[in-house]
Amino acid sequence: MPLASWLFVKDSESIWIERPYGRVMIVAGPGTRRDQREFLNEESLQAYQISLAERLTGDGWFLWGVDRERRERPDRRSGTRTTPERRRQTAR
Repeated sequence: MPLASWLFVKDSESIWIERPYGRVMIVAGPGTRRDQREFLNEESLQAYQISLAERLTGDGWFLWGVDRERRERPDRRSGTRTTPERRRQTAR
C-alpha cells in the first residue's frame, strides 16, 4: 500500500495522520504529541480512522489536505553544491 496521509488544521495547530506501511497509523500533533498504533486487521484500522476523523471534525478541525507533501519547497539536499565540501578530508 502506498503512503497515505491526512492533514487537519485548527487555528495555528495541525494534526498529521499517516499510514506509512501495512496496518500502522501515526498521528502527530497537535504540538509535540505523537501516537503510533498497529492494528490487527484493515477493518479495525479503517474503523479507527473514520472515528478519529469524525471526532476531529466534530471538535472543529478542518481537513486541509489528503496525501499532500508537508514541505512546499523541493528538498535542498537533492541539488548540486556550488561551494566546496566544508567537512575536513581525513587521510585513510
